[in-house]
Amino acid sequence: MRLGRALAVTAIVVVLPGAVLAQSYNDGFEPPYREGFPLSGQNNWFLPLPAGSTPWFVYSYANNPLGITANPNGGTQMAGAIKDTVGLFPRAQRDFDFSQRTRWLVGYDVYVSYSGQPGMNANNIGSFSLQPATAPTRYFIDLFQWVTPSGEVPGNPDDGWRAGWVVTNAAGSDTFLVTFTPPNPFHGLQINRWYRRYVAFDLENGVLVKVGIRDLTTGQLAATRVGPTESFPYWYLVNYNNPSRQNPTAFRLFVGGGTGEATGNILAVDNILITGFNEGDVDLDGCVNNADLLQVLFDFGQQGPFRPADLNSDGSVNNADLLLVLFNFGQGC
Repeated sequence: MRLGRALAVTAIVVVLPGAVLAQSYNDGFEPPYREGFPLSGQNNWFLPLPAGSTPWFVYSYANNPLGITANPNGGTQMAGAIKDTVGLFPRAQRDFDFSQRTRWLVGYDVYVSYSGQPGMNANNIGSFSLQPATAPTRYFIDLFQWVTPSGEVPGNPDDGWRAGWVVTNAAGSDTFLVTFTPPNPFHGLQINRWYRRYVAFDLENGVLVKVGIRDLTTGQLAATRVGPTESFPYWYLVNYNNPSRQNPTAFRLFVGGGTGEATGNILAVDNILITGFNEGDVDLDGCVNNADLLQVLFDFGQQGPFRPADLNSDGSVNNADLLLVLFNFGQGC
């Protein structure tokens, strides 16, 4: 894994849109969301930091000004934004009660694009974060970064993007950006293509516990357990050890672009799911069922990193993974 100091990071199935059922949140931005209107003001979304923000919008897949292509798992609409104003960043935020449970799974479809000047694609592309991202709230930032940003002249968005996570160390001394050393499934992701990102976290113990990404064109899922170790004491939620620590009360979507002068970064999001995390959930849909059991049986004996059926991430799909599914069968369903 690779570690960097997270400097100048701006805090960054549909039943009914955004229906909150059984301690979960599921939002596909379908009607009655109004296409072509700001996301803020719809279904309890709002614009945080209004003096420094521009809105996200609800767009149609069929005809949208950002050129966002169809999501293989999408309906008719999604949420999207472009960093097109110097000094202002697109933000959208929604309150959510994270005190309902201690272990959570977040999943959402995401699409990255760029329409700015050639070679001027600036980090950070954008993020999903728990809020408020300030002390004493426990939070993390699920970050999007260019592989070759404009600081490495010239930038090249065609080199793709990578996933990273802003967390802290065991001492809680600072914020750090954690990424996996390439090559890996979280690096070199293509622009103008839909993926689904996953992150599971434990509020009680103050750590991230699993991350994953699925290519929605091929259906291929990569996932791995994460967490602090003696040799790599990171993956802690920021402020996890604050004596006055509090649960997050909201989540935020953000589009970045350098310190504010760069424009052209585009981010779209669809099918947000926030639900309980359960051991044995191979496909990360929140439910441990036959699909998870079959995946472990099909992959039994396979070895290598980032295999979703290797639930304990020991490098092999074996009896330990099968038992995790069986012991947790039916959880979250």
